[in-house]
Amino acid sequence: MRSWQLSRAEFEQARTIARATFDGFLQSDLMPAGMQATAIIWAAAFLVGPSVLLPVNQMAKYAFLYRHFPHRVEAALWDDRMMFLLLSAGAMGLIAAVLWDTLFPARRDAFVLTPLPVPMPVQMLGRLGGILTLYVVFAIGLNVMPAILFPFVSMNAVARIPRAAAGHLIATASANAFVFFSVTAIQGAVILAFGRRVAMRLAAIVQAGAVLLVLLTLMFMTPIRMFVAAAVGGADPDSRALLFPVTWFFGLYESIAGTSRPIMSSLAAYGLLAAAVPVVFTIAVYALGYRRLLVRAVETPMRSTRSWLSRASARVLRATVVRRPEEQAIVSFTLRAISRSGRHTMLMAIYIGVALALVSTVLITDFARFGQDALISPLIEFRRRSGPPYAVLMAPLMLSAALAAGVRVLLTIPAEMNARWIYQTTALGVRRVDAAVHKTMLLIVVPPVLAAAAASALFLWGRAVVAPHAAFCGSLTLALAELLLLRFRGVPLTRPYVPGRSRIFVLWALYLSGFFTYTYSMAALERDLFVFGGPASVFRASEVFAGIALALWIWRKIDLRSAGDVPYEPAEPDDQMFQGFNLSEIHAAQSVATQKDQEAFSELRRAARLPPG
Repeated sequence: MRSWQLSRAEFEQARTIARATFDGFLQSDLMPAGMQATAIIWAAAFLVGPSVLLPVNQMAKYAFLYRHFPHRVEAALWDDRMMFLLLSAGAMGLIAAVLWDTLFPARRDAFVLTPLPVPMPVQMLGRLGGILTLYVVFAIGLNVMPAILFPFVSMNAVARIPRAAAGHLIATASANAFVFFSVTAIQGAVILAFGRRVAMRLAAIVQAGAVLLVLLTLMFMTPIRMFVAAAVGGADPDSRALLFPVTWFFGLYESIAGTSRPIMSSLAAYGLLAAAVPVVFTIAVYALGYRRLLVRAVETPMRSTRSWLSRASARVLRATVVRRPEEQAIVSFTLRAISRSGRHTMLMAIYIGVALALVSTVLITDFARFGQDALISPLIEFRRRSGPPYAVLMAPLMLSAALAAGVRVLLTIPAEMNARWIYQTTALGVRRVDAAVHKTMLLIVVPPVLAAAAASALFLWGRAVVAPHAAFCGSLTLALAELLLLRFRGVPLTRPYVPGRSRIFVLWALYLSGFFTYTYSMAALERDLFVFGGPASVFRASEVFAGIALALWIWRKIDLRSAGDVPYEPAEPDDQMFQGFNLSEIHAAQSVATQKDQEAFSELRRAARLPPG
């Protein structure tokens, strides 16, 4: 019988596999070589930034409380500690949801690792080591800095800082472990029980649900903290708040940091158990089912979209909307690639999750403010001073904004770069490609928005509101889609992705104001039109927005006259420079350089007789 003790060679093999697994989590096929570093820098800055800025922002707060209101220090500590727990666990949840497809062996892993002269237990340890390394890296990045800074600014005695720092680090790392390894445990159980195809189908639901849950938690963080603090402060063992995981890890935090409340000890035990169970389950799935995971990865067929509904819909679209062969090829390729690609499905799920979170937030807020009056018909004048509810009118517009922005991003992200030669060898016209892109956008975005607007109006307000509400939302969606496609060129999914063209870090305020204008202001306009002018006024406003969409469409067609061939090279950002920390200018410059520039540079090297480098 083989001993579980690894030889030095097997240990090195496991470490190599773990390193390759961890590197695979951070690699991206979305963008050209050299751009991964910029994305990692921005992701790290986004995740670590709040944890560093919050303690710095609270330096004066605790000094003031200790001096003037010492009886309120405990409540302030509880509030801030729960905030750190929620922020850290939410960030880890997003990371686990985004990496869903890579957490367990896929078909490529089975084909690469199985033929190698590496024992199966060594492969298993290597993969498991890569996942554990991923968790440790992000847990350290999210929690170490606030674990040092927050106790330093919140404790009034130096002797209390070490316990507070240990409590912060252990509690937040335990919350991270609960969230991260719960996702891996669920996915591993689904793969072993039902196969990888079911897991792939669940991926979009899990990712959208994770984004929805995280955003709702962040948006309603204050009520959650107040609810938990009231339950813990009252020491009520029957309170429903004690069933929330955040309560368990808060009890763990308080127990380690030091507290006189006996309820914290039992909550800490629940927190430790909640953190350990998913970790042990994930290790058990790998240890006992790794061979089965590889078999499932190989046996699972590629994702397919050939259902009777898709075939019937394709026939109708080819006969009515997409009639030219070139457009049919591009539209069919784009729709199938988006639906089959796990990467694109994940990104679309994130956008849908954001839309559902925003819709849920405005609905909950309106119900809290108005009760049943939040569903009042837009035909009825609302006479309260606080203003009428807009949540139901805003919901289709929020959905359309998320879908349109998501599809616009998906069109720029390549699916299979090595397969684009079929388009490069075909004499495609710029106008035919543009028409196909336009129809693809409308086919994905407009029908769900019209369905959501019509269904909500029919069930809540009656038939008289259905047509004008759907027309209003549909015309706004058309205008938004035309605006987003104004500068898009090329066949979808066939150009290398280069971040920076949206300049979101510079124009974020403009994007945010545009979003609120598109959703809140347009919903207010629609309600005023219904109240003071009736459905006829809403129809006239819809005609105006449809005219704006037509003007944007004509503008794009006129702009196409000066366009050359269909582009397949990366689109250069306006500033042609990575705008992060100025650490990767060389990589950014290389990634956005066209093929002609690379050839010219190579000729200069040969002319100067410089060695390649």
